[in-house]
Amino acid sequence: MAKEKNPKSIPKIPFSFLPPKLVSNIAGKLENLGGVASALFPTLRETLLQAEIETAAPRYASLAIAAGLANAAFVGILLAALGLIFRQSVATVVAALTAIVAIVTFTTILIYPGIVARRRARAMDAFLIPATRQLLIEVKSGVPLFNAMASVSDEYGGVSQEFRKMVKKINSGVPEIDVITEATMTNPSLHFRKLLWQISNSLKVGSDVAKVLETQIDEMMRLKVQQIRNYGQELSPWTMIYMMAAVILPSLGITMLIVVGSFVNFVIPKVLLVGILIFLLLFQLFFMNFVASRRPAI
Repeated sequence: MAKEKNPKSIPKIPFSFLPPKLVSNIAGKLENLGGVASALFPTLRETLLQAEIETAAPRYASLAIAAGLANAAFVGILLAALGLIFRQSVATVVAALTAIVAIVTFTTILIYPGIVARRRARAMDAFLIPATRQLLIEVKSGVPLFNAMASVSDEYGGVSQEFRKMVKKINSGVPEIDVITEATMTNPSLHFRKLLWQISNSLKVGSDVAKVLETQIDEMMRLKVQQIRNYGQELSPWTMIYMMAAVILPSLGITMLIVVGSFVNFVIPKVLLVGILIFLLLFQLFFMNFVASRRPAI
């Protein structure tokens, strides 16, 4: 069973306005509340393991609560100070914004490990097929599984890192089956976990590991081809949306404004044109990132 190596460590706390050490001290007084919060998110412990965040789930939840309260207090004090400077009543605004900041910060920090885990999974999936193919070649050549795993511990990105960890643990005296079984819990890639499950089951029952690897390679190849086809089908409607939002609507809209303005003696404000330009820039950046995130790892 995988365990957090350092449950009291201070992990990277995203979107926190205060130093991590101060947030950690506040979180130390909220551990009971963190335990309740972590119980509401039963997958948090597994997600932390997959994101390589070596912190216990209750501890991480208490850090999220502390960061949310600290950010809310920081924003509330800042707004109150501005209200005093400009002699304006900002009590309602302060109450609303501090509540929003606390909730958004807490939610963001809790979903952050999932984002990290998905990034790790994508990095692994990009190298999983060639690494598995090399494993198959090694095993078919009569090389022991441990040596085959050691041979793929380089040149395959995140996949090599995982095999390097497993080889290190096996060298330290942990049984091979236990190491592979444990890796299935901490690995964020579904396809990698399935490969490790099949290898572990094959070792337990004494079946041929090479056949398992062949089957997994064929299945991953079929899935990869299907993902590429699905991605190609998705591009058509997204391209149409891009053409409408970034090309047709702005150009026709500005043209219509100019024509209508010439009839009613209306001058288009410069700030409107600047706003449209900024919108187009932000939309194109968002669209490129969105399309890139949908692209399957090859």
